[in-house]
Amino acid sequence: VGVVNVPDERLEKLAAIANPEKVQPAIVEIVDIAGLVKGASKGEGLGNKFLANIRETDAIIHVLRCFDNDNIVHVETT
Repeated sequence: VGVVNVPDERLEKLAAIANPEKVQPAIVEIVDIAGLVKGASKGEGLGNKFLANIRETDAIIHVLRCFDNDNIVHVETT
């Protein structure tokens, strides 16, 4: 979904002291993967394949739907 460089003033200060050939900021890559669905433990949806999809991640961002909107399909009512 997106890749961003993470600005960090500390990195800039350290680079000014150490004077490296190259300064590489941290990079965060945001990826949207299919989530777990009801019955995943019984093999429905991706099931255990979901775990394989997230095995290489360092962090997980869990986004919750906290609103009602008839124009946006809800996963449990389709």
